[in-house]
Amino acid sequence: MSRIERMMTDLERGFEALEAGDLEDAEVILERCKRIDRKHEDVITLAAAVADARGDTEEALAQYRALSELRRDDPMPRICIARLELKDLGDPDAALDTLEAAFDFIDEEADLIEAIYVKTEALLARDEPAAARETLAELASSAIDNEELALDLADLAIAAEDVPAAKTWIELARKLAREGDGTEEERAAFEAEALHTLGRAHEAAGDRAAMIEAWVGVLALDAKAPPGEVTVSEDEVERVQRVPILIDDLPSEHLVRDGWDPRILGIFQGTPMPDDGSAVPAVTTILLFRKNLERFATDEDHLAEEIRITVLHETAHYFGLDDDDLEQLGLD
Repeated sequence: MSRIERMMTDLERGFEALEAGDLEDAEVILERCKRIDRKHEDVITLAAAVADARGDTEEALAQYRALSELRRDDPMPRICIARLELKDLGDPDAALDTLEAAFDFIDEEADLIEAIYVKTEALLARDEPAAARETLAELASSAIDNEELALDLADLAIAAEDVPAAKTWIELARKLAREGDGTEEERAAFEAEALHTLGRAHEAAGDRAAMIEAWVGVLALDAKAPPGEVTVSEDEVERVQRVPILIDDLPSEHLVRDGWDPRILGIFQGTPMPDDGSAVPAVTTILLFRKNLERFATDEDHLAEEIRITVLHETAHYFGLDDDDLEQLGLD
């Protein structure tokens, strides 16, 4: 086998490693390929994907830009550049400009879907919901065969203030999940996600009764769900912050029927401190929901940080701060 043939075999293994989530193996393979021909288009493609997966925005952008010069009629590098410009650099204008050039070369369904998705997000970042709705409407439901993607599109539709479209995407997502080959446990978990999104769609439409009905369903499914990979005991939660807090697994059905999101991380209950400080506030409680925190966290450090932020968030409510104030403080 020649060096080039070995490189091509290695490249295939590198992309397979990335797809399997084995970034370390992909990086080792990439270095071997670079020693043979670092300027080969496929080596640059793997280098871009590895840097992207590693979170090295500068390197990923450099590699994708080099690839876009080599493959001028390939929209993929430009779509990836636009995604990084939007998500990592926070520059929706640059992302839209980059995508404009990509659309000229798109001839595959997968590229079109991703380009429209990123364009919609960029328009929402520019606070242009009407334009976002028009862009998202370019996607036909018949082109979507993945339930996770359909649910993501529902989220975008809610953000774009298009509740009917969101409900259409949610129903498609639920249908695809029912017809898929997932386990009963996986289908139940996805149904909970879909119902939660449906509740948010009803909330956006001002249909409180339908919202509560959907979220009560989420609560029931979440209560039966197995524990996540990250778990925490009540004692461990209490050690994170030296403040009196109460802990429950999930919000009660009473709270959900009062309109609270079944997946809230915590809640402040009581009377906020009066602005003039002249009256004594009633007994207050910060209630944390362990299973929701565990589900939200990616690892133990993330879990500890979310507990800290949630306690600070709810404590801020005691002092009368509103959601805008909390966003400015990074506690939203």
